[in-house]
Amino acid sequence: MAQGPRSISLQHFHRFAGHARTLALVFATLGANEAAHATVAVLQPAREAAASQPLELTLLYTDDDAKPLTVDVPRQLTVSLTNGDLPPAPLTLERDSAVPDRLRLAPGQYRRVRFSAPWPDSARGTVTIDPVGFDASPMLVTINRSETQTQVAAAERRETQATTPEQLASASAAANTAAVPTSTGDTMLSGRFSTFEPVYFADGKNGDNLAKFQFSFKYRLHLPDDPRSRGLLDNLYFGYTQTAIWNLSAESVPFRDISFQPQLFYYVQDTGWKSPLFTRMGMEAGFGHESNGRSGDDSRSINIAFVRPTWDFGDLNGNHLTLSPKFYYYLSKSGNEDIADYRGYVDFLVKYGSPDGWQLATTLRKGTKHWYGSIDSQLTYPLAKLIGSAWGGYLFVSYFNGYGEDILDYNQRHHWIARIGYSIAR
Repeated sequence: MAQGPRSISLQHFHRFAGHARTLALVFATLGANEAAHATVAVLQPAREAAASQPLELTLLYTDDDAKPLTVDVPRQLTVSLTNGDLPPAPLTLERDSAVPDRLRLAPGQYRRVRFSAPWPDSARGTVTIDPVGFDASPMLVTINRSETQTQVAAAERRETQATTPEQLASASAAANTAAVPTSTGDTMLSGRFSTFEPVYFADGKNGDNLAKFQFSFKYRLHLPDDPRSRGLLDNLYFGYTQTAIWNLSAESVPFRDISFQPQLFYYVQDTGWKSPLFTRMGMEAGFGHESNGRSGDDSRSINIAFVRPTWDFGDLNGNHLTLSPKFYYYLSKSGNEDIADYRGYVDFLVKYGSPDGWQLATTLRKGTKHWYGSIDSQLTYPLAKLIGSAWGGYLFVSYFNGYGEDILDYNQRHHWIARIGYSIAR
């Protein structure tokens, strides 16, 4: 009699353990049977998706053991969708109705299981897809609300024809090679907010100890239905940059000058113009204001109209050259009517380097009189390559020589100064 309750309890325990394994299968690793060495992989969706088609995620179940394996497959998956306008929102994907609750896999065999759900109306621009309850990296997908989906369709056909897990992985990667224009490489909030000019803090001394810092962002006013759109309103941005020179050697540690620079402009990273002479051409044009917010004799301000073509030469994923002259016209000047004598009408930016390595960026200015002008160079290198992959940002080293590092002293020649610091975006 004493063994009866123990037997019932043990039976309940096994039943509970079975449920626990099922939950672990769904929410922890989506199908990992530890004894049989089953593996489950999430195939990366295409970088661009049609809003008229459902969101689809494909799980790849593979039997890595030397014996047959039975795997329980969940009926639903939950993901979290995030874009730049809305907080994370859950979305439930339903399993393909033709797939049974259990899969029987032979040694070395694999099976694909697709889960799908309609895109919500709020899904616009670049959306982050974060699977809930299991270990998988977030995925970025750009929503296309136009009718053109030829590249995605071709990638899907390649995936359908794949016959091995390796080919499936290759097809999934190919689906992500479609050229989807992005505002910048430093996207912050899925298509609307992004960095603009370099963001950094650096310190140096040549006479006075003059630290310098800058933050800069741009905001896309309207997200287009077609991410490849080059229309005016679809690529209209508000930008803001603030630069400060900070005198750390003075008694009260004052700011020597602060420059405030709001802008409204049209910008496309790739105009689509093709030539054997360059890899890519971008365009930026608009209106800008710059002032130091002071009054009286120290007041400085300008308003400009500008256009800035940008040409990239070479492999964009490796070391390549960028030429980006900014041509501008002074609409008005206050407190610095002769600023063109020292700054001129062109900021000529030259960059060389790679996205995941070092980069040297130099801006040259030539005034309209004498040899007035300036040189401003910035050398950056990823901290992840110096002190570990957990670190973000860049080691920052800069050099300035000439006139007009700040708008207050635009007509005063500064001694050269070198600085070292940290950059968030370059």
